[in-house]
Amino acid sequence: MATEQQQTPFTLKGSLFTITVMQLSTTNIDAILAHFNKLVEQTPRFFQHAPMVLDMQRLREPSKLNLVMLIEALRTLGPIPIGVRGATDKALQEQARMINLAIFPASKTDANDKNIATAETKERTATGQNNKIKAKNNSTKLITQPVRSGQQLYAKGGDLIVTSSVSNGAELLADGNIHIYGKLRGRALAGVNGNLQARIFCKQLDPELISIAGHYQINENLNIKSYNGPVQIYLQGERLQIESL
Repeated sequence: MATEQQQTPFTLKGSLFTITVMQLSTTNIDAILAHFNKLVEQTPRFFQHAPMVLDMQRLREPSKLNLVMLIEALRTLGPIPIGVRGATDKALQEQARMINLAIFPASKTDANDKNIATAETKERTATGQNNKIKAKNNSTKLITQPVRSGQQLYAKGGDLIVTSSVSNGAELLADGNIHIYGKLRGRALAGVNGNLQARIFCKQLDPELISIAGHYQINENLNIKSYNGPVQIYLQGERLQIESL
């Protein structure tokens, strides 16, 4: 039997984690923080201690970004920036190294994303999964009462089913799918453990925020008037898709 001294002190393993990506389109730190503050006010728990990567690919003049200042400001608001992506500017890379950020390569091109999305759509159609996705296990949490403002409900390891409505300020989280048989006014975060196949189903959609596996949209970015009845929300590539049922 191996003694404690003879045992390997650790092993290295590859793994996948859900990480929020902030895709910057400006170097104006005031504008970035003002917009991010609005998101934090709507979903304070969502960003608390959440790992974040800053994507630089859309910046026209990346050398003008004071990365050190931006990172320090973001840390005070809750998230934990761990790296930058697509930082081809040498000065920006040097700033990242100064504050011990990881440097990730650029993401896939839009063309590749479209190919992936097309393949995923074909696969869903072929397997009859357009309207239902099987949960990874049978753990389901059922809520029969209205979910009030300030309440947070979490279905660990499975689906969350709410047979009533969800008020503004309420938050639903599930490792699997979320089903709401009333109106969704609060926040719904499905696949919080990284399940990219998770979906959100609801009878009426008017949320503060919807999210699947860390990919999210807030109310002001949704064309709510386009959806008058039941909908389903799912990931296609890296984008949330909303479909009427």
